Amino acid sequence: MKSKLLTTLTPLLALGLFSAMPAQAEMTTAEVKKLVRETLLEQPEILREAIIKLEEQDQRAQQAEFAKQLKEQSGQLFSSKTDGIMGNPNGSIEMVYFTDYNCPYCRRMNESLQTLIKDEPELKVIVKDLGILGPDSVQAARLALAAAEQAPKQYDDLHQALMAQPRVKTDALANIADKAGLDGKKLLEAAKAKPVADKLNQNLSLFRSLGLNGTPALVFPDGTLIPGAVDVAGLKDILKDQKS
Repeated sequence: MKSKLLTTLTPLLALGLFSAMPAQAEMTTAEVKKLVRETLLEQPEILREAIIKLEEQDQRAQQAEFAKQLKEQSGQLFSSKTDGIMGNPNGSIEMVYFTDYNCPYCRRMNESLQTLIKDEPELKVIVKDLGILGPDSVQAARLALAAAEQAPKQYDDLHQALMAQPRVKTDALANIADKAGLDGKKLLEAAKAKPVADKLNQNLSLFRSLGLNGTPALVFPDGTLIPGAVDVAGLKDILKDQKS
């Protein structure tokens, strides 16, 4: 990170110093670099201030892009008919939940969400299944997406069964589905269908378009973004803001 910032800042600082020189002064590239180095050694706070400024600009740009994508992708995020749902399907409080079945932080978040759902009857959790942690995650996500399409009322049962595993393995998926009350063999066959693959790709595209790079992540209609696992108390505080 520092190396990248220095690469960006050095020519900018050089340009600033060069432009401050008298018009008649002519300096070689080597002389400019030497001047920049001497200035930074004498006044290191210049570099620190410039780094902070660049980071602030990057953050503002990321926030603006997130807001733009949230608006453009709102329909796919909150109104898709092919997502798995936890909580109240008709709830007035909505959140989108990006998750991967082999993410340990997602398992922690899932426990918090289950407690929250019991306490918040109006909460609708729209699950965006991802497969970003390897082939087993991909197959688990496809199985869950197939359940959301084939047996939406049993989606949460399968979701919880998958989340209960220390690590989900492809060869165990049929058995996990059977124990969750679904037909594992039939569901695995449905998971091979192109619409399921397309839905998984769509979820990944949404995930990336919002600038997200890790799971879990929560997104609310008002633009609130919660990256990473949050405990129940933290989630309740967030919902208070959503209700107000």
